[in-house]
Amino acid sequence: MTPVPPCSPAGPAGLCVRLCLGLAQLCLGLLLSLCLAGQAVQAVEYSIPGTEVRTLPRSANGRDYVLYVSLPSSYATNPERRYPVIYACDGYWDFPLLNAELGNLSYDGAVPECILVGMAYGGTNPNVGALRQIDLTPWMPAAPDKGHAAEFLSVIESQIIPYVETQYRADSSYRVLTGSSYGGIFTVFALFEKPGLFQGYIAPSPSLWWQNSQMKTVVDQYAAAHTSLAARLYLTWGSDESYSIRYTTKELFLQLQALKLTGLEVAAREMTGERHAGPKGESFNRGLRYVFAPRAPIAPTGFDPGYMAQSSFVNLSTRGRVGAGEDALVGGLVIQGLVPKRVLVRAVGPTLANFNVQDPLRDPKFTVTRVSTQEQVATCDNWQERPDASDIAAYSRVVGAFPLTVGAKDAAMILTLEPGLYTVTVESVDGSSGVALLETYEMVP
Repeated sequence: MTPVPPCSPAGPAGLCVRLCLGLAQLCLGLLLSLCLAGQAVQAVEYSIPGTEVRTLPRSANGRDYVLYVSLPSSYATNPERRYPVIYACDGYWDFPLLNAELGNLSYDGAVPECILVGMAYGGTNPNVGALRQIDLTPWMPAAPDKGHAAEFLSVIESQIIPYVETQYRADSSYRVLTGSSYGGIFTVFALFEKPGLFQGYIAPSPSLWWQNSQMKTVVDQYAAAHTSLAARLYLTWGSDESYSIRYTTKELFLQLQALKLTGLEVAAREMTGERHAGPKGESFNRGLRYVFAPRAPIAPTGFDPGYMAQSSFVNLSTRGRVGAGEDALVGGLVIQGLVPKRVLVRAVGPTLANFNVQDPLRDPKFTVTRVSTQEQVATCDNWQERPDASDIAAYSRVVGAFPLTVGAKDAAMILTLEPGLYTVTVESVDGSSGVALLETYEMVP
């Protein structure tokens, strides 16, 4: 082995040098840390890259507007290309959210690259709540503090759109309007007030209750005079927001579906667990996908495009003659998904007499068996003898099932079943035969 010279870096002197250097660096680091600890970290305002703010001259309605504009990432490098434009009400709230959603969806090829324009108010500390009520609500032109949607729509048509389409390379053949709440009713109002001004409309949680649901009459009046309306409209509501929002939005969707106006494509979706402002993020995401579906760089899947309303199959019933042994009535039940599901199962015999069914089974019972293990998970005879009889009666009403006769020996039970395949077997308790009805209901929360 070759000896290490005493003055080499690996020798005792070198070790001493390295230790001294290390202590010096440690002291310097501690000194810098103490110096920095006494200084506040400088705060700078965050800005969104690729965006601009444009202040407009005072409009014909006497109000001042500014536009928040976001340009596509390819805008500077494609000087010949024109882009669809999304016009957003309440830009002071929703512009950053829409900008983020648009960037993600453009990246995925779910929507084309677009210009985004958020419409907002100018001046010093504008009273946004008061101004938006004036501009976004329709049908009350005599009221100074509300009902001037037609005026604001005229400003958009005569001032904002021309400004955008002269300042930017906008594709005037496809414009989208979106707004939530008051902005939502304004969006639907614009569809029928100025058909053709926009081609896509996104209205999360629209305040269609406004003026005693006047929008319903407006739609009927339009349909009485027209047979077509070329547009794509996307409606949403939160499952936990006010009844007035939920009811009127569902009602509008069903109304438009029934009218069958040529060229009008309408989709709707409930945002589960959301209240009034919460649905906006998901609504903008799904709404943008819907209104741009015909222009999507990558076509959405036909099986589940991700924006349509979701429905549940809540009931299956079968009727047959039941006896003992091999003469039992057998039905199948499948629970899909990853979590347990509550269901209401009923084997109805005596109550069928109320519906003029001849020879109803006097005393039915049923057994639920899990197919994979052949385990009997539940059995039920007389429903009124169960401790949850009042719940059974209540949930029968909720799911739309007819009431069971008090004192009759029908069988009914609320079950929580794990995902899987089950059989439900209906038999006679006393060995007699007769007609029975087997029903299973999904208990929607």
